[in-house]
Amino acid sequence: MFTKILVAVDGSDQSRNAVRYASDLAKKYDAALHLVHAPQIEVETLTLGSGMLDVLPTRDLLAKQGKTVLDQAGAWAEEGGRKADSTEILLGDATQAILKYAAENGIDLIVSGSRGLGALRGLLQGSVSQKLTSHATCPVLTVR
Repeated sequence: MFTKILVAVDGSDQSRNAVRYASDLAKKYDAALHLVHAPQIEVETLTLGSGMLDVLPTRDLLAKQGKTVLDQAGAWAEEGGRKADSTEILLGDATQAILKYAAENGIDLIVSGSRGLGALRGLLQGSVSQKLTSHATCPVLTVR
């Protein structure tokens, strides 16, 4: 039924649960397991006298943090019985980046946690999992 399963991870408890479900499904269906991390970039604002300056994280910092998240997700997958076949850090809008990766890689199931680390932003703008469910062309499993 499933040949390529993608899990969107952010290091949260919900993400850990999503990886465990996806790992179990990948093992049962002998499917490839793809782990992706699409960081939601937080802008820091510095106040300089009467002015303000927005500071974005560097690519190096995003890569370092992303590697940590993906390494942890890989360990969770192995605990669930299935080693990841692919890991990738995606840049840009999280939902769009995940959907693009899924389309380019022939993903036939996307798994994500119901709420990640950006809970407040998710309440205000809609969570990544909600957007994936609305816009994906393949099934989406949202895990609590």
